[in-house]
Amino acid sequence: MKVNVIGGGWVTAVHWGRMTDGAKPIMAAGDPLIPPADEIYLNPPVRYRRFDSYCQIGCAAVALALKDAGMDRAERTQPIGIIASTRYGCFETDLAFYATAREEEGIYASPNLFAFTLPGIAISEAAIHFKLTGPTFTVGDPIGQRGHSALGIAVDLLSSGTCRTVLTGWLDAGNRLLQQKTADDDGVRGAIFIALSTGHAEKAIQHIRQKDSELLAESGMKICTIMDLVN
Repeated sequence: MKVNVIGGGWVTAVHWGRMTDGAKPIMAAGDPLIPPADEIYLNPPVRYRRFDSYCQIGCAAVALALKDAGMDRAERTQPIGIIASTRYGCFETDLAFYATAREEEGIYASPNLFAFTLPGIAISEAAIHFKLTGPTFTVGDPIGQRGHSALGIAVDLLSSGTCRTVLTGWLDAGNRLLQQKTADDDGVRGAIFIALSTGHAEKAIQHIRQKDSELLAESGMKICTIMDLVN
């Protein structure tokens, strides 16, 4: 099956951008540079001021990918799914919430922080804001294969006919509250999302295809990470 790549966007510690701008994401350690809200949203999400960094990064990258694909101005619901791969999820916010809940038997537990203690919260907020009604969930990422799990599931959803367009990618926010990093943590944080579709051939930037259990680029190269599609 051939799948069209019809747009993409990213937020990294160096910059933010879109695939059709001709730029490529530069991956570097550090806190992601979140774009100003008025540069990526016609109207920011209702709860934007309450977002933690995980939601800000994820929603920004989804917004850029939708804008790149020309799908960010829908006035009605769109049957588009969002699948995100992550290693650390919202663990930073989990730890921050736990800190508020430790004293006085939880009487000071923060309801605002608690609202953002689910790893799927970032893409859920994006789905609500952009009226996306397709499957929306978060999966774990293998070491050194950013976005690989989400890519595979996205293509499976397209193959099954569940939906014709899926946003898929990688999302990891900062985790400065962690006292000790894992040995394989390179410190790179941010988000990259691409829009995949079995339709919209006129918008195609490139194509990928599924062969058995592998995903292949137009060149025939095996796709192992989301970076293989945006570089």
